[in-house]
Amino acid sequence: MSKQFVAVGNRTSFVGGLGTFIDYENSKYLKDKFGKLLPPQEQKLFRRLKKNYSQFLRIKNHETEYRIFNILNKISIYLNLNKNIRNNAAYYYKKIIKYEQKVINNISLIAFCIFYAARKETHNAPITINEISKAFQNFGHRVNPRLILRDGVKYKKYLINKSKPHQSEDYLIRLINDVVNHKELSERIIKKNKIWTKEDFQNNLTQKCREILCKLTRWHRGGRNPFILTGAIIYLADKLLAKEKNQKSILTQKLISEATNIAEYSIRDHYVNLLKPLFFSKTND
Repeated sequence: MSKQFVAVGNRTSFVGGLGTFIDYENSKYLKDKFGKLLPPQEQKLFRRLKKNYSQFLRIKNHETEYRIFNILNKISIYLNLNKNIRNNAAYYYKKIIKYEQKVINNISLIAFCIFYAARKETHNAPITINEISKAFQNFGHRVNPRLILRDGVKYKKYLINKSKPHQSEDYLIRLINDVVNHKELSERIIKKNKIWTKEDFQNNLTQKCREILCKLTRWHRGGRNPFILTGAIIYLADKLLAKEKNQKSILTQKLISEATNIAEYSIRDHYVNLLKPLFFSKTND
């Protein structure tokens, strides 16, 4: 059996082998040089050899990459990441290991690459560092936000940093969808506000949130987590809508917390200390 093979290709997020195969790559029934089918015992033997040889070609000298890219594909499916984020994460990983002689932890490195790729993606809702670490933990990997940030500090120098910090506007649609899809929302709309459907509430809530965001200056937002701030803005928007329509508020801090995985006390802190003084007069407190 020939052992000739060529170098692994440059496809990101994939370690593949090119070279000779026993018969055609996807053939099920093997033939000899005269075109006759091999006997059953030889079919079994050469199928096993073909399978093992193909796997060997794919991962020889690239065992770590093969394992890391398998993890990347699993995490991408779990987090529902698009191909751009997955491929960019693989590209960043390959670029870093090309220049870094000794990587501390390959798994935490690919987690950082996913986080970095997600931050540069502007067409889909961004993924938070906590969501990435929890996804890795669900697959049995001991990755936490601290390790991802450590790798970011250490390896970011190998990447061109042109990404802009995320703002609350980037998270708005995603978090409103999470809130609207909460299992208790429909019942609360019927109970608290009989004039709106769920779609009406979503549209009005989105519009009001955008109005609030337009009034919040960079000075007001300074030093605050944009993800948490968005949750508090949704809570404020519901309060303002209720006041305008002379209706009861539909959302609660608990409901928003359950829908968005933002702690209740964080929503309350942003609302009480920042948003309420700005948008409600003292007479209405």
